[in-house]
Amino acid sequence: MKSFILSLLLFFTISTSTFAQLNKFSFHINATTANFKGAFFSSPVKTLNDNVVLGSHNKNIYFFNNQGKLINTFKAKGWIHATPKVLSNNLISIGSYDGFIYFFDQVGNLINKIKPGGSIFTEVAEIGKNKLIFGTNKGRIVVYDIKKEHLKVLKVKKLVHGTPTVLNNGNIAIGTNHHKLFIIDQDANIKAVIKTKGWIMHSKPLQLDNNNVVFGSYDKYLYNITPDGELLWKFKTDGKIHASPIQTKDGTIVFGSFDGYVYFVSREGDLINKVKTDKKVVSTAAIVNDSVLVVGSFDKHLYFLSNKGEIINKYNAGGKIFSSPIVLKNGSIVCSTMEGLVHFVSLTFDKNNEFKNTNLTRAVTTGTESSINTLALPNPTY
Repeated sequence: MKSFILSLLLFFTISTSTFAQLNKFSFHINATTANFKGAFFSSPVKTLNDNVVLGSHNKNIYFFNNQGKLINTFKAKGWIHATPKVLSNNLISIGSYDGFIYFFDQVGNLINKIKPGGSIFTEVAEIGKNKLIFGTNKGRIVVYDIKKEHLKVLKVKKLVHGTPTVLNNGNIAIGTNHHKLFIIDQDANIKAVIKTKGWIMHSKPLQLDNNNVVFGSYDKYLYNITPDGELLWKFKTDGKIHASPIQTKDGTIVFGSFDGYVYFVSREGDLINKVKTDKKVVSTAAIVNDSVLVVGSFDKHLYFLSNKGEIINKYNAGGKIFSSPIVLKNGSIVCSTMEGLVHFVSLTFDKNNEFKNTNLTRAVTTGTESSINTLALPNPTY
């Protein structure tokens, strides 16, 4: 049932003043913060009206407005590890370790829920208005017809912790802990299988502007394949790849690795640049504008990077950053930490599209941490 935790049990403000100028970028940081109890592995998403939704391992799903004010909370019966998905009808779907996929409106009212069988770890994908695609801990890739309430299932040998992507041809690409990426059609029939030597965990396949597909694996490689599953090249790092790749406007592929680097790679698989952080990078980068990217690291910092692969500045977020930041319509950046912090970062640019100042607001509510009972599944270690 719904649990509205709207009263602040703890709120404190920390003001800092820093100024840096590097590569013609400069900005000022002020911070205000509050705290939840419970780690955030789920990444935030923005709704059509620029609200923010994310889930916690304290079993709560939180809904904020774009200023960082908590507007609603829903209590599930299991960890929320999955990232929410905004569907074409503007409902928000999110899976849980309790086996349910929940559906909410944009302000957090529960509309529906389904229980397809097994815990759901990652974001669902949508085909049309009636079908959802997702994986479960039961070793199943599921195509669920919402209208008919019917499942089509592809059984694999291990749990499915990969995030699905719907390709331009209508097929779906999804990774598994069986060291394989499957390309299936909308009836869950296998069209191609790409073998790797490591888990494919979370890393969401990305279809590039040339129609090819890239994804990361725990075998330390970034793979580039055709939509039909033919391997074109693979790029080696020195660490597992958990993050999803993104592509910038100029075609550069950007992704993080457990070796602590953020890599900038060409469409042809050549290294353009790499940025060193002090710990592993699990977070997926987000594009702020044509010049600036933002990404989190386990070294507890949020990094602002140029699109050429240079560090502009970094901010101490007060905890390890597992989840991926997002950029709202109002320009704010939202990220969360494994220590229960949520940050709303506002950026102001001058006429030359350079940083003028940055105001960081961490605005969350502290709730009561409940005991964790998650279908006997272990706390994930990364």
